[in-house]
Amino acid sequence: MSMPRKIRCIVEAITDHGGRVYTLDLKPEGLVPSFRPGQFLHLTVDAYDPSGFWPESRVFSIASSPRNRKHLRLCYSVKGLYTTRMEQVLAPGREVWVKLPYGDFVIDDSSDAILVAGGTGISAFTAFIEALTPATTQKVTLVYGARTPALFLFSEMLLAQLAAVPGFRGVFFTETADVMFAQQMAAHPKVPTCLTGRISVAALLQGLTSDLCCPSSVFYLSGPPVMLKTLGGDLQSRGVLAENIRTDAWE
Repeated sequence: MSMPRKIRCIVEAITDHGGRVYTLDLKPEGLVPSFRPGQFLHLTVDAYDPSGFWPESRVFSIASSPRNRKHLRLCYSVKGLYTTRMEQVLAPGREVWVKLPYGDFVIDDSSDAILVAGGTGISAFTAFIEALTPATTQKVTLVYGARTPALFLFSEMLLAQLAAVPGFRGVFFTETADVMFAQQMAAHPKVPTCLTGRISVAALLQGLTSDLCCPSSVFYLSGPPVMLKTLGGDLQSRGVLAENIRTDAWE
């Protein structure tokens, strides 16, 4: 695995998804070190002198593909002082620094995987999902929750992969019902299950995906700490072994 490196980057683009949720595209100065889907980086918006100390930073999952070593992408939701500052100061052309890669939240391809993402937690899974092919034999289920349908990030890529990869399926939770979103999903070649409300283990297990608790399946949870704690506890109370529940606390 690559040793972490510090790299200067230029902000190429910022996508405002609404609800103070953003996607940040960065152009690194030099090639990004090799990393595995699910790993994360540290980002600082402060000036950095490589001969000095690393400034205050925050961690974010790497949402871009490791195959493109000239590009980095991350997503963030404004939650505290640092992300508020990011919202205020970041703009195309701005210089930032990152150091990467870090973390071991890597999906094991030897067992079926249930990927549970809340909000921008989807960014921990995008590189893995994007790499799935029609020949993939591993069964992968994405359970994705967002406040509104507009905040389902990477939806075009996810829907394309759902249509192309036989062993990949989706269950979408949105806190607000949306007729247009339901119609869009109904027209999809492989219709994802769409539910109103927050991600719930009970809803998943009530006949929607009866094989989710197969003893060999591994749950990967990425999202707000409250979600991780609640879902992790619910899964264990329903007999899922602790070693089959892996979490990526991104906040």
